[in-house]
Order: sequence, then C-alpha cells, then structure tokens
Amino acid sequence: MIEIARERNISAPAARVWEVVAEAERLPEWYARAASAEVLEGAGLGRRQRLRSQWHGQDSEVDQLITAFEPEHLLEWHHEAERLGGQPAPRFALETVVRIRLEAQGPDATRVVLESRQRPADPDKEQAMRGNSEYLGKMLEASLERLEQLVTRGSES
Repeated sequence: MIEIARERNISAPAARVWEVVAEAERLPEWYARAASAEVLEGAGLGRRQRLRSQWHGQDSEVDQLITAFEPEHLLEWHHEAERLGGQPAPRFALETVVRIRLEAQGPDATRVVLESRQRPADPDKEQAMRGNSEYLGKMLEASLERLEQLVTRGSES
C-alpha cells in the first residue's frame, strides 16, 4: 500500500470548508488534479462523479464513487474507472482511495487532511508509483493551499 497524506490548518469553520469539498462541481476550484468535474448520478454517499484532467499530456478521466460522506468531517472516494486518451488507462493500482478529513479546531479553524492510498497491481507498478509519490505529495500540498485561499477569501474583512 502506498499512502501519502498532507495536512493544513485553515482559518475557517469546518462548515465553510465542507461547503467547498463536498461539491463535485467545485473540485476544479481547489483540487489540483481536476480540470473539470461532474456528478454522474446520486448525491452524498454513493454519488458517482467524473473528474477530468491531463496526465502526461493526455486527456484523463477518472470515474469515482463516494464511499464515505460525513458532513463537516469526512469525504472519501474510490476510483472505479480510469481512462487516458479515451481508452482504459494502464492498470497501475488495484485500488485508489482519496480521503478528505476535516477536524474542527474551535469555531473558526479546521485541520484538513488530504490522503491518497493506492494498492499497486504488482511490484513493478509499485516501483513506478513510488517514483510518482513526490509529485502526488506536491499536488496534495497545492490542493490544500488552493482550498485555504478559496475558503478564507473575504473572511479577513
């Protein structure tokens, strides 16, 4: 299992952070791996959504299933399908899970933890995935920075 996590304390209530992270359509505003996102079906737990981006110069699509949905506390999705250039992507991970945990730190602050867990398909794929870990960590950091800017904008006045 390859696990990468980054965290940040954000000067905003958990409810304000949740308003942003819980909406699939808002992923492009803060999640660094999302150029666009749409809900395919459902709401909350069991919602299916599609994230689009670029990966190594190719169009990428990831179909995701929401597997944990606890308002103001936890959002988690599993990758159901991944495509590159419109074709099924090479299978590097048997399982990919992204988790967003919110922990209230008083009425006006929230600790946000972004986690990525992947179970490699085989030892060769694991080696390649570990080589990509630094990039993924930077992507999570950038996402937290963008999220902080988004939820604290205008709150200083």
